[in-house]
Amino acid sequence: MNTENSTYNNYNPDRGRQAFDTASVVMGTISMILLCTGVLSIPSGALGILFATLGKKPGAERTKASKTGLILSTVGMIAGILTVTIALYWFCTDPSAPEQVKNMYEAYGMEMPEFPIFSGG
Repeated sequence: MNTENSTYNNYNPDRGRQAFDTASVVMGTISMILLCTGVLSIPSGALGILFATLGKKPGAERTKASKTGLILSTVGMIAGILTVTIALYWFCTDPSAPEQVKNMYEAYGMEMPEFPIFSGG
């Protein structure tokens, strides 16, 4: 039996790192797609950054996939944070915001719940 060409001898420790790089690119792409939701792009971007970090070999340069995933994830996460911050700022400073939200609820045939923030006290 020839053990030199066995599949057990073909162990590649970088294979797991390549999976993290791919996961980073996927999560970065999902983070960019979920920008329209604002909030959901933040955790997916954070996961993409985590996967890019886990995929980097100590003492070696990042692969192209790792760099791409890191960039997409960072941009998606920062843009998500900005989107949520701007929306909260708008809602807290615009006096007509509660009325606009109430109109959106009514447009969908729903009744807006009563919150102290809407009644001013």
